[in-house]
Amino acid sequence: MTTQPSAPDSTGAGPRSKGWRAGAGRLVTDALVPASGIGRRLAGIAVIDSLGSGMFYAGSALYFTNVVGLSAGQVGLGLSLAGLAGLLGAVPLGILADKVRAGRVYVGLQLWRGLGYAAYCVTNSFALFAVVACCIGLADTAVPPVSQAVVSAVVSPAERVDTLAKIRAARNVGFGVGALVATAGIQISSNWGFTTLVAGNAVSFAICALLLQRAGVTRLDTVAAPSTARRPTLTHDARYVGVAVLNGLLSMHLTLLPLALPLWISHHTRVPIGVYGPLYVLNTVMAVVLQARFARPADKLPGAVASLRWAGYALAGFAVACWAMGRIHTVWIGVLLAILAAVLVTCTELLQSAGGWTISYELARPDRRAQYLATFQLGTALQSIAAPAMLTALVLPHTLGWPVFAVGAVLVGLAVHPIVRHHPVVAAQLAGESDGADSDGAMPAAVAEPDATASAEAGTVS
Repeated sequence: MTTQPSAPDSTGAGPRSKGWRAGAGRLVTDALVPASGIGRRLAGIAVIDSLGSGMFYAGSALYFTNVVGLSAGQVGLGLSLAGLAGLLGAVPLGILADKVRAGRVYVGLQLWRGLGYAAYCVTNSFALFAVVACCIGLADTAVPPVSQAVVSAVVSPAERVDTLAKIRAARNVGFGVGALVATAGIQISSNWGFTTLVAGNAVSFAICALLLQRAGVTRLDTVAAPSTARRPTLTHDARYVGVAVLNGLLSMHLTLLPLALPLWISHHTRVPIGVYGPLYVLNTVMAVVLQARFARPADKLPGAVASLRWAGYALAGFAVACWAMGRIHTVWIGVLLAILAAVLVTCTELLQSAGGWTISYELARPDRRAQYLATFQLGTALQSIAAPAMLTALVLPHTLGWPVFAVGAVLVGLAVHPIVRHHPVVAAQLAGESDGADSDGAMPAAVAEPDATASAEAGTVS
């Protein structure tokens, strides 16, 4: 009997095409779509938020210099003041979120940002620019910890890190699309075109505030009952602050990719500067596709500590690749090293963000969670202020700059483990497990470094 070949379905797609579409769908779901309904709504809102941000940041420098009429030095000074304002105001806003509910503060911050970026549209002097930039900087610094508190309140503990990772991946998608949209405005090269980009960002925040309100985040009860346990206050919780500082140092990838890498390629290597654009695209694609995968092993303290340790290793590898790039005179080898450097700095980004989410949440006092999360964000804020000057003055100009940086990165990653081990939260777990603890004072299972076997079984980074 002759077997007739199977006919394509009504769409004209054969089995291979359908299989490819199914695989692509699974990839998108695995990378971008949270498991819970509220998580998916928050991811969609994050896309709108970052779409406007991408539009703004891609054209902001040209808007401030060409339309507002500021000098590059004035722009840099104003943004530095904005970073300082964020550094000073993040913790008070975190305290406010603990008292009046994080969801309400989150919606208020989005409206605040919308008004701030709308004010940029009528800015015509450095003084006004500096005031508006400081107001926006204060809100921008406060948003990440407050939004983390909101996400943690609406999803289960088992889904928290995965949801945060997918929201971050969704933000990368929106940011990339926004940057592409900004390209059109830049090509128009008119005051109207640049102003439209800024106004579009302001509108995106207003839309986000409306959608967050409709999602019900303002009704979330994120105000925990005061803890009865004897725990140190934040000002005395030196270990939490210490981990925040170490996390901030590992977050230096935020400055390395947009600032240090292009400067190093253009001034200290024979690699064509045209390579940098594709490297940035590679970073974006990796961040979208791999963030959720890198986050899964870090959903508990052991994996989170290991993630930050590996982030230090990856950051050191980036430094070594850059150092080698500057000493290699063969162009194609230099290009390969540039690709390796981009991959390693992206791995640092994925590992550091995943580890930081869990550690910042698990070590925070439940009755002051938003305040603690805001304090943890200060490490990243300090990085944004100090890293540009440190890299350009101490690392790039000196022969041993990158090797010394690599050693420092490894030490920072390794320092996380002892600080977390002796944190009061872990000390309480040690006390609770003292009956079954080993006499050598080993770290309890809740925060011990996972061994190779456990990592293989549980998928934990080791």
